[in-house]
Amino acid sequence: MRANYSNGACCMERRYIWLGVRKMAVIALTSGMGTGVKYVAEQVARRLGIELVHREICPAGLPPITNNAAGNASRWETGLAWLRAAHHTDGLSELEALCRLAQRGNVLICGATPLHFFSDAANVTKIRVRTTMAVRVRRIMACMGTDEPDLALGKILQSDRRQSETLRQMFGISDYENPQLYDTVIDTGREPAEICAMQIAKLAVRSSAIAAPTPWSAFEQMIEQIRAARRNINDLANIGCAESLKR
Repeated sequence: MRANYSNGACCMERRYIWLGVRKMAVIALTSGMGTGVKYVAEQVARRLGIELVHREICPAGLPPITNNAAGNASRWETGLAWLRAAHHTDGLSELEALCRLAQRGNVLICGATPLHFFSDAANVTKIRVRTTMAVRVRRIMACMGTDEPDLALGKILQSDRRQSETLRQMFGISDYENPQLYDTVIDTGREPAEICAMQIAKLAVRSSAIAAPTPWSAFEQMIEQIRAARRNINDLANIGCAESLKR
């Protein structure tokens, strides 16, 4: 899902851009069900006048794959190795599209897996949105139109388990709530969503002004690594077909 708010930047953030930030940093946002992340993301995109994209690279339906990436590998290398080992060509194509978005800049990417794939990119501001379980349950109950908290809690826990398993398989992350994985953690239960969005927008503007952007060539190298992984999968498939014909 994509939304473009390029005409909706508020005056405050525009003022920062006029002062010299010609290209906004990429913002990667992750969260869980019931945290209000979608509304916060929309508010951030409107404030900064940037595109909002909801994307996720999910291994749902694929068998568990042992990730053989080296212990000191980056999250990019670990995730890419998993996609290659899983023969997840759709995931590789999605990752290439995300790289193009990050390369271009001026985009907010909402999704857990994109955030961790770009964890080492200098121009990506990595933010986790969270709140207490009680607040999450109350919000999901309202969305479901139910007065049964256990029903809402069950949906939240199922979603959290799925996200936890995905990040464990793909990146070897044992605790995705660890704040050290992110540039900042925002709690939508403590502050209204509008205030949370303003804090994220200010952080992104500040990061854009300070951090050197990841070079265009670095993203080109990442894209070539993705294409090499896809070629490797195709080669293995062709070898398998040839072996079957020999039998």
